[in-house]
Amino acid sequence: MENFYERKDINDNTIEFKITIPRKEFRTTYQKLLGKQLMDTDIKGFRKGKVPASMVEPQIGGTLRLEAFEELVPQYLMTALEKEDINPVAPPDYKSFPDFDDDEKDLEFTIDITVMPAFKLGDLKKVKVKKEKISVTDKEVEDALEDMLKNNKTKSKKIDDAWAKEMGEMSKIKEITDLKSMKEYVKKTLTHQKEHALEHQQEDEAMAQAIKLSKIEIPQKAIDYEAEQRERSFNEDMQKRGTDTDSFLKAYGITIEKMREGWQKDAKEALENDVFLNLFAKEKNIQVDEKDLQAQIDSIKKTAPEGTDEHIFEDEQWRDYIRKVMRKEKAFAEFKKEVLKK
Repeated sequence: MENFYERKDINDNTIEFKITIPRKEFRTTYQKLLGKQLMDTDIKGFRKGKVPASMVEPQIGGTLRLEAFEELVPQYLMTALEKEDINPVAPPDYKSFPDFDDDEKDLEFTIDITVMPAFKLGDLKKVKVKKEKISVTDKEVEDALEDMLKNNKTKSKKIDDAWAKEMGEMSKIKEITDLKSMKEYVKKTLTHQKEHALEHQQEDEAMAQAIKLSKIEIPQKAIDYEAEQRERSFNEDMQKRGTDTDSFLKAYGITIEKMREGWQKDAKEALENDVFLNLFAKEKNIQVDEKDLQAQIDSIKKTAPEGTDEHIFEDEQWRDYIRKVMRKEKAFAEFKKEVLKK
C-alpha cells in the first residue's frame, strides 16, 4: 500500500486527499461479499448456497459494490492519515466518488479532512480580570431564612430562637443554637456560595480572554460534529428513559432549534477550551508522569461499579485518555496560578 494517495493543503484547516484503491483489491473484496450473500440466499429449485451468481448479482451488485468500497476506504484513509500524522476533528467530506462500473480502472476518490489549525499562545500578561469584593446584605440573610421557613416542616412557625435551634438540630449543625448563630451561619454560607460563583466567573472570563488573545478559531465542521454528538447523546438518553423527545421538549416549552443553538454554543466553548489548554500545556511543558497516572487509575478502580472489566485499566488507549485529561487539569491549575494568582 504505497503511493496510493496525493495530499493537497486547501487551507489551514482543510487537507484534500486523492486516494486510489487498486481495482484488483476492490474486486477481491466485492467477490468475498458476493460469496457471503450467495451462501445466505435461498431460491426455490436451488440448494442453499448453490444459487448461481448470475441470478442474484443484477439485483444486489450495486449495493455490494458500495459495501466493498465502504469496507476498503477506512483502511486506506487511516494509513494516509497515520503517514501524514494528521488528526481529523470532523468526519471526512467526500468531494468525488469512483466509477464502480469500469472494471479496468482503479478506484479514485477525493476526500476533504478537517483538522485543527496551528495556534500560538497569546500574551497572557494582557489577561485582566476585574477583582470584586464579596458582601452579603442583611436582606439576603432574611430572604434565605424566609425560604428555609417555607421549605422545611418545623414545629416553630416563625423565625425566632426556638425555630433556629430546631433547624440546627434537624440539620445536625452544632454551631446553630439560636437565631443569632443561625444568621451568622447563613451569612457565612451565602458568602461562600458567592465566592465560589465569582471564582468560576473569573476563571471563565480569564479563559475567554486567553482564547481571544491566542486567536483560537475552531473550524465550523468540528463544531457541527461535536454539536451533533450532543444531540445524539440527548436522543439516546430520551430513548433509555422511554421518553418521547417531542413530548419532552413540549413539556418544557423548548424547541429543537433552541436546543441545537445551545449544543452549538457548548460545543464551540468546549473545543476552544480544549485547544487552549493543550496549547498551554505544550508551551509550559506540562506532563503527567507514570506515578501520578497510576495513582489516578488506582483511585478510579476503587470507585468503579461492581462488575467492571478489570482489563480496561490496562488498556493503553484508555490510559492515554486519562493521561490527557489529567494533563489538561494540570494545565488549568497552572493557568489559574499564572493569570489569576491562585
